[in-house]
Amino acid sequence: MHRTQDKHLERLEEGRVETITQNGEAAMVVMSPATYDAMAIELERGHLWDQTIARFDAGERGMEAREAIDQVAARLQRKL
Repeated sequence: MHRTQDKHLERLEEGRVETITQNGEAAMVVMSPATYDAMAIELERGHLWDQTIARFDAGERGMEAREAIDQVAARLQRKL
């Protein structure tokens, strides 16, 4: 592998994102799978929070915390 490629891979492994340009314009973004997964999880969390806030603003009040925990445990087939 070339020295330049090694440097790119090192930066990606550190969690950095590389932007590839073409004619001075961003053409693509390259990142490690771990960085991509972390970004996807954060995006999904943000989306879920947006949905939750919208439901709360619409008057929905959800359920008691204990009931929610019990439901999650049941889905995961775990005993509390």
